[in-house]
Amino acid sequence: MSKTLLLLTIGLVSLGMIRVADADEHAGMKQEHDAAHEQHDQWSAEHAEMRAEHMRALAVIAKLQASIYEHEADLIVHEEKIRAHEDHARHHGEEIAAHEKSGDAAGHEELEKEHAAFQAEHQAMAKKHKKVKAGHEELHSVLAKLIDMVKKVQ
Repeated sequence: MSKTLLLLTIGLVSLGMIRVADADEHAGMKQEHDAAHEQHDQWSAEHAEMRAEHMRALAVIAKLQASIYEHEADLIVHEEKIRAHEDHARHHGEEIAAHEKSGDAAGHEELEKEHAAFQAEHQAMAKKHKKVKAGHEELHSVLAKLIDMVKKVQ
């Protein structure tokens, strides 16, 4: 074999060894890239799960907000009934005073019926008020617990 051919052969063999050595070094890099890719996939999946949980939490918060609006509407309706009942009481008082002035015994039974209806309505309103107040206290108890729990989240 000629010297040139021998040197060329040695050079090619050496080049092949260098490429094999480079490939071994690159194999480590490829493994690190593959491991990073697997982590990225895992992180993305975890993010998707967390985002779905956030959406569900916001839906619960929206339901809680709706409950507060419903409670507020109940308070408005109840307050109007209180106002109307108070107005009824004032008018009934005026009717009693007029009856006492007139001295007419016949109207007394009608006043007693009206008063009995007034008292029945008042008792129903007292029950409604108790229910509204209990609902308010329960709602704010839940809110206080939620606020306390949120303070612990970082």
